[in-house]
Amino acid sequence: MTIALVDDSPDDLNILFQHICHYCREHKIHLHIEKFTDEALFIKAAQYTAYSLVFLDVYLQRTTGIQIAERLRKQNPCCQIIFVTASKNYAAKAFRLHALDYLVKPCTYSLLSDAMSRFDQTAARLSHYIELKEGRGITRILISDIIYVDYHNHYIQVHTAGRIIRSQLYFKDFSPMLAPYPQFLWCHRNCMVNMDFIEAFDNESFLLNNGERISISKSERKDITWAYTHYLLASDKESITL
Repeated sequence: MTIALVDDSPDDLNILFQHICHYCREHKIHLHIEKFTDEALFIKAAQYTAYSLVFLDVYLQRTTGIQIAERLRKQNPCCQIIFVTASKNYAAKAFRLHALDYLVKPCTYSLLSDAMSRFDQTAARLSHYIELKEGRGITRILISDIIYVDYHNHYIQVHTAGRIIRSQLYFKDFSPMLAPYPQFLWCHRNCMVNMDFIEAFDNESFLLNNGERISISKSERKDITWAYTHYLLASDKESITL
């Protein structure tokens, strides 16, 4: 799950970032967090990234958080928005935009924790996820965040854009967790790829949109490439054959 923090004050942005990191550690939640002090860079990024949650300051350099929220609502209706600002004056406008919360600076950890709990409840209704034991705790991973999964030294490795989550588990015990989701394809022994992240393919490998290559089993190459082609046709997507 990817979230964005937008605030032209680096100090306020870092405080918010530290609070969210604290919440993630406390609740064993995996989030990929992107920080923006320039709202123009965020607006550009939002054209290509489906953020699940955005924290917006109201007072920005060239526009307002309210205007950005109006734009986000059109681009990504499922995106949740939390305003973090020094003024109470825009609360009514914020909630007309169906903001999840409106936090007044200085933002305490207690306020942030309450807002994140509400977001967790909303995300649970809208999103599918799996939970894996990581170290001594449990980590929740959104299905849509998983790029591919492989196996190394008795550990399942779940590769996401933010990091790799490792859990001591046999692959045969893990694979049923992804069985309900048609976007996952066995491409070779102990490796499953999320086909939504595939950019191109040839007879030997899949090229992912992060630049990595995942090899295709030689013995099952025909069935694997057929399954991927069938998925593309069913989902009305396009890919490139190298």
